[in-house]
Formats: sequence, C-alpha cells, structure tokens
Amino acid sequence: MSMSDPDKNLPEEYLTIGKLATRLSLKPKTIKNKMASGIFRRGVHYFSPKGIGPRFKWSAVVAWLEEREREERKAAAGDEDGIPMARGYYLGSDRTSEKTSFPS
Repeated sequence: MSMSDPDKNLPEEYLTIGKLATRLSLKPKTIKNKMASGIFRRGVHYFSPKGIGPRFKWSAVVAWLEEREREERKAAAGDEDGIPMARGYYLGSDRTSEKTSFPS
C-alpha cells in the first residue's frame, strides 16, 4: 500500500499564460489582452519574475471571477447606478450625477 502525495490533488497556485488560458477555457491572446487593458493587474493577479515570464496567482484570478459574478448579479438586480466597466468602476455613477455647465 503506497501513500499518495497530499499535494497531488491541489491546484497549482502559479500558472503560466497558457495554463491559465486552458483552465479558464480561453485563448492565450485573451489573457494577454486582459493584461494589456489592466483587467489583470501586475502585482495583484500576476507577477513577472526576471527570466521566467508572467505567472498568474490562481487564488487572485478566482477572486476576480467571483467579484465579477457578484457585480453582474448586483447590476441585474438594479442595485448599482451606472454602467459596469471592465476596469471595475461604474460609468455614470454618483460622481457624474452633478450637471456640468459649459461656457457658450
């Protein structure tokens, strides 16, 4: 009777772009686009150690996915003012409710 490795069933915590894309059923280019647009943020969602390229922290990606789901449910319920934007803010929320007058 052999003992199995207890870490064998745990997901990898740090993933390459390719492994993250596979896990999320996306193309690697989609991951790169999310990095470039600021949706995935360096130091939060991924880290780039010298010489090995970006590594995504799986727990941070899961937190991002779950937060997006909560925001979508709130928006569907009408709890938020404004339009949810990709970078996590709402267009047309409280700050933009004041009328701005322009000189003629």
